[in-house]
Amino acid sequence: MNAKSFMAAVACIVALTACNENETGEGVDVTAVVGDYAGYSVAQSMYFTDMASDKQTVSVKADGEETVSVSYTSAMFGEFTFDGCTVAEDGGNMRISGEGVTLMGMGESKSEYAASVDGSVGEGRQSAEFVFSAPDVMGGTTIRFVQGEMPAALAVAGDYSGKLSLSVQGSDMGGTDSIGCHISRVADDRVDVELDEFDAMGSMKFSLKCEGIGVTGTDGSYVLSGDFESMSGETEVKGSVSGTVTDGAARITFEFTPGAMPMPVTAVFESSAE
Repeated sequence: MNAKSFMAAVACIVALTACNENETGEGVDVTAVVGDYAGYSVAQSMYFTDMASDKQTVSVKADGEETVSVSYTSAMFGEFTFDGCTVAEDGGNMRISGEGVTLMGMGESKSEYAASVDGSVGEGRQSAEFVFSAPDVMGGTTIRFVQGEMPAALAVAGDYSGKLSLSVQGSDMGGTDSIGCHISRVADDRVDVELDEFDAMGSMKFSLKCEGIGVTGTDGSYVLSGDFESMSGETEVKGSVSGTVTDGAARITFEFTPGAMPMPVTAVFESSAE
C-alpha cells in the first residue's frame, strides 16, 4: 500500500469511528437534568422509618461539560452538597451519582458527614427521584426524594395525642383528656387508624383498630373515611371512621357498635397541631 492509499484508509477509519460514537450516544448532555425539582422526602434510619417531609427541593446545576452539582437542604438532616457528579443514560432515564457531604448541627455548631447521592431523572424532567445516604448519621440514614405531590396516606401517617369525647345518641358519656391515636400508611390512599384503650359506659374498656381506611386530600388538608370490623378484647366491634387532618391537627370520629348493643357509641378524637 502506498502512502496515499494508507492516508485514505486512515481517514476512512476516523470517519467511521466518529459515526459509531454518535450512534452509541456517548457524550451526555448534562443540561437535560439541570434545574430545581420540587417534591417530598421520606427518611429511614435504624431509629425510625417513614419520616416524611413535604415541600422539599433538590437543585441540580451544571458543574462543567460532563458533570453536575447537586444540593438538598433538609430541616432535620442538614445541607447536602455534591460536586462533580456523573451523568449517564440509564434505560431511557438519566442517572446522576456522586459523593459529597452533609452539614448537620444546631446554630453555629455543625459537623460534616460523608454522604452520597444516586438519582434518576425521566425524559423532560417529568419525573425524578434522588436517594441521599449518610452512613454515619443515626446508624445509617437514607433519604428518598420524589418529585411531585406527597401521597395523602404518607402525609397523615404518625402518632397523635389528644382528647376523646364519648356520647350515645347525643347524650354525653364522658371521655378522657389524654389518649393516643396512631395512623399508619398501608397504601398511598389507605391507612390503618388505631385508638388506644379507653373507658366507656362505666367499667367497659375499648381499643379500636380500623384497617384500610380511605384518605384523600392535598397540601395540608386531608379527609379520612371508611368502615371497619375488629375485636376489642373478646368483643366484636363494627363501625365507621370519618374525620380530617388539617395542618397536622386531627379530628376523627369513630362511630361503633360493640357486640349486640342496640345503639352505637360516638367517640370523637381531637388533637392539637404539632
